Amino acid sequence: MIRKLFWVISFFSLFQMESQNLEDSNTVKDTSISAQLYTKSFENLNQGNEVFIKYPEFKSSTFCSLISCSFLLSYKEADLQIAGEQRLIGIATQLYKEGNPVYLVSGLDSSIEAKKKNENLNDDNHIVYISYGECISPKFLSRAADIINKQTLSLIKQESSK
Repeated sequence: MIRKLFWVISFFSLFQMESQNLEDSNTVKDTSISAQLYTKSFENLNQGNEVFIKYPEFKSSTFCSLISCSFLLSYKEADLQIAGEQRLIGIATQLYKEGNPVYLVSGLDSSIEAKKKNENLNDDNHIVYISYGECISPKFLSRAADIINKQTLSLIKQESSK
C-alpha cells in the first residue's frame, strides 16, 4: 500500500514539474520593431516633472515610453492627463526625428495588419504601425493613440510642405 502511494505521489510530482517546464518554454517574446518602439524608454523627458512631485506614489515610477505615458491618461486628475499628453507628444516627436514615425492602430486583426504594413518600412513616410488593441481597448489607450497619431501626421505634413 505504501509503495503504491509512493508511486502515485512520485508520478504526480513528476507531472507537475514537467507542466511547469512547459509553461516556461511557451513564453513568446515580441521583438518586432513596433513592440520595441512602443516600449522604448526616453529618459530625457521633462514634460510634467513638476506634476509628479505632487504625487509621492509616482516618485519611483518612470513614465518615459509610449505605453507607460498612455496610462497617465487613465487617471482622473487633469494635471496627470496633461502631463501624459505632453509626454506622448514629446515621444512621438523624438521618434519622428529618429526616422521612426509611429502610428497606432486598433481593431479586429490590427496586429496582423500592422505586421504586414511593417514588412516594408520604406513606404508611406517610413511609418511604423503599432497595434495596441485587437477588439476592445480602454478609452485612455484610444485617446493616447489619437494624440500620438495627430502629432505624427502633423510632423509628416510639416515636412512635406517644406
